[in-house]
Amino acid sequence: MIKFFRKIRYDLMEKNKTGKYFKYAIGEIVLVVIGILIALQINNWNENNITTKKTLTYLGTLNTEIESNIDALTTYIETAHNDIKGSANTLSELHSKNAVHYNDSLLRNVMSTRPIYKPTLQESTFTDLINSGNLEYLKDQNLKNRILSIEANMDIIYENYNLANNVWNEYQLPYDMKYANPSGNWDSISSIKLKKLPYKRTLSAFVNNNEYANILVLRMRMMGNLERTLIEGQKRSVDLSNDIKSYLNKK
Repeated sequence: MIKFFRKIRYDLMEKNKTGKYFKYAIGEIVLVVIGILIALQINNWNENNITTKKTLTYLGTLNTEIESNIDALTTYIETAHNDIKGSANTLSELHSKNAVHYNDSLLRNVMSTRPIYKPTLQESTFTDLINSGNLEYLKDQNLKNRILSIEANMDIIYENYNLANNVWNEYQLPYDMKYANPSGNWDSISSIKLKKLPYKRTLSAFVNNNEYANILVLRMRMMGNLERTLIEGQKRSVDLSNDIKSYLNKK
């Protein structure tokens, strides 16, 4: 093709048709520029198409991650609720009429000595999506903003967990270590038999005791906040998952 255009230019020059030569040369330049622009447009279209497909793939994987977190949140909500119920039952038992007759063994059965376990939610796909920059190609701005809020929602959950866990670490655990005699809680650990020790629980530290009652109620309060946060987080996750699936179904 280039040789063809070059031959035409040579013929015009040989026939002294300079005016036509320059017009032809300008036309040829215009055609070349148009060709370059079309090639760039096609290249941009291909790149945008690849990026769009990659973004949609990310969204599908992100939705799978969100659905997994929804299932996990169901378990954490149930755990938090049972924790509140357990503390309430302990509080009620320790202030019942029969509590004054408790011995060490009965008090051990009533006591609820357990740590508060941190909710663990998946976020690897979310982090990868943000770091890759592919979220910028999502045209639905509202959906983009809601995806970006995932991190803030997780932070709220973890913040409320930390507040609840502080009650255990700062108040309940030290109190139990001092008065509840954990050394007498188990006969064996990991199949290793433990020597029976003579130490007893301090009954007055738990039965009709205002300080320990306050610790239990504080734990219940913080766990209640955590439960509410987990429920709200799950609802937002369900709504976001539905919106992502709706967006993908339209593509």
